[in-house]
Amino acid sequence: MSFARPITLPDLLQHKFRLAVAMLLALGLLACSSSDEAAVSPFQGTGIGISTADLDTTIDPGNDFFEYANGKWLAAAQIPEGANAIGRQSRAKAELERRLTTIVEDIAGRPQDAGTPEAVVRDYYRQFMDRAAINRQGISPAMGDIRRFQNVGDLSALSEVIGGTLRADASPMLFTESRSPNLFSVAALPAPDDGQIVPWLFAGGLGLPQRADYLAETAQARSNRAAYRDYVARILSLAGLDEATERANGVLALETSLAEAQGEAVPDRDRLASAAVWSRDELEERAPGLDWSALLSSAGLGSAERIAVLDPQSVAAMSALAGSEPIEAWRDWLVFHRLSSHANVLPDDFGSAHFAFHGRRLDQRARPEPLEQQAVAQIGTLFTDTMSRLYAERYFSSEEKRDVEIIAERVRDALVRKVQDDPDLGDEAKDAAARKLEQLTLGIAYPESYNEIEELRAVGNNAYAKTIAAERAAYAREIAAVGQEKRGRWRTGAHRMQAVYLPLQNAINVPAAILQPPFYDPEADAAANYGSIGTIIGREMSRAVDRTGTMIDADLRIADWLAPSDRAALDERTRKLAGQFGEYRSDPNLAVDGEGTSDDDGIDLAGLVAAYDAYRASLDGREPRVIEGYTGDQRFFIAFAQLWASKLREPYARTAVESGQATLPRYRVSTVRNVDAWYRAFDVQNDDALYLPPGERVTIW
Repeated sequence: MSFARPITLPDLLQHKFRLAVAMLLALGLLACSSSDEAAVSPFQGTGIGISTADLDTTIDPGNDFFEYANGKWLAAAQIPEGANAIGRQSRAKAELERRLTTIVEDIAGRPQDAGTPEAVVRDYYRQFMDRAAINRQGISPAMGDIRRFQNVGDLSALSEVIGGTLRADASPMLFTESRSPNLFSVAALPAPDDGQIVPWLFAGGLGLPQRADYLAETAQARSNRAAYRDYVARILSLAGLDEATERANGVLALETSLAEAQGEAVPDRDRLASAAVWSRDELEERAPGLDWSALLSSAGLGSAERIAVLDPQSVAAMSALAGSEPIEAWRDWLVFHRLSSHANVLPDDFGSAHFAFHGRRLDQRARPEPLEQQAVAQIGTLFTDTMSRLYAERYFSSEEKRDVEIIAERVRDALVRKVQDDPDLGDEAKDAAARKLEQLTLGIAYPESYNEIEELRAVGNNAYAKTIAAERAAYAREIAAVGQEKRGRWRTGAHRMQAVYLPLQNAINVPAAILQPPFYDPEADAAANYGSIGTIIGREMSRAVDRTGTMIDADLRIADWLAPSDRAALDERTRKLAGQFGEYRSDPNLAVDGEGTSDDDGIDLAGLVAAYDAYRASLDGREPRVIEGYTGDQRFFIAFAQLWASKLREPYARTAVESGQATLPRYRVSTVRNVDAWYRAFDVQNDDALYLPPGERVTIW
């Protein structure tokens, strides 16, 4: 269904530009033959693509490239009250939220044809926003679930109920961890032995963010556990259950056992090495405890002949707990997680309790998001295909899609060349890496088709019922893929501002929502776009051949395709980069955990180099023109640095460094010191702070 909306000046300008492109194509002034199609962009932007106003040219780029590229922006940027950080990407996020809100409010503000996805979205939005009705209904919409969970009397009934709660909520980026409140997440993915699409089980069931939160004896961990127990008690009390504190102690004890069963955190590559595919008989034999027949039947997987498990030991240990932990604790655990994960469609007391723990305590946010924003986010999650279609129709063109596809194709070609030219790789490894990259599925902007049929099943006479129905519909769509051959199907929507690599599918998704400034601008010249979205695409592609990606081959089988000498060379490069990052200090007493972030830092560097090579290849031997005094190479690297412009509150930055899970943007940008072209572009000399002798510069690929 199309939308009528006011035509603005930007609309007219964009429309005129597209008409000009079409005219040039018709006149033969832009090549469009099939042989040239892969090389010619439908856009030939001429804008500078960087913000010269944000540069601090008093700083030598060789001493602090992050400050040079972003100094004036950093001086002017103000972190909003209640937020922990602000970045140049924040504007894109705000623009995305505005666009999505416009879409939803347009739909909700006028009649929609019955039986259409738009009608489902309209009804859901209105019910979500009607807080008076939700408060008036009280807990009654959830009482059926509460009674069903509290009436579980034996292991078979427990297994059946657990199966009915399973959802397709594993991480789309890794599929090697699950933050699901349910015991397992389910995803239909290639089997690790033959690449056939089978259901995978990923461990979940925890309410605290990390396994270590249950087991660590630090003061912070103990405090968080006490606060979590109080939160569980509050939710159970609101559900009308007596002795809520005692019940909460039982839930916390059960989750602690689940955390212990899931084993210590290990690198993703080690988890992949342990993945297995079990027949139904093997599942019963190797993971006794749960009534697997009852669970799988209730989960809609009764006909599945094989089940893949990422961590067999964890699945076995968690299954055993079904028989060893008190049935009363399991009942309360089921009630708590159902209500906690749906607090936003229950009376306000539930939402307030949820925010007090998750928002204020764990995420350090001062206040919840506005109700309209919560509604739009919820709709984006529940009705992914509908929102994806509506966003792409309104805000992204097929010409822009093709432009980014060309960038992605060139970045892939550059990465293949890097691998094939690597002096430390054996021929078999080079062939395997090149083949995997060449077979990588590019999902750019939006999928070619949508499946909105399941989303029409989100029926119910209140927001809670509709939410449960929508979740079940999404799950039904996921498991319907079992036995199919669609390995490259999208795992995110066009309306999501993220770029992801899908390791078990060997695919990337780069949604339309991220294809806006500062990531991508069709009016900018190639240098800026390769320096921004090109490096993001290169980063995600590099995951296919990083230390984890080399555990999965081009046929999607889990198999280490590096010889010992090849892996040793890759490990040594990664260690060298980790040592480089470990020298950074966020303050004199706090070093960056170079080892903890080394894999991410490695793909950052590999993606930067691949994007630069792709940019130079796109010039076909010509030197780009100078724009406002900046060469093409300078614009490329400045665009990369400005992409990561951000300002963080000190406690938040310190926590990020201490966690060892993410590199601060300042140090992420400093990886340019490993790229020879950066030295040439900015005339970096050996007395500059970022200077590295050629022999100390790291190359991943």
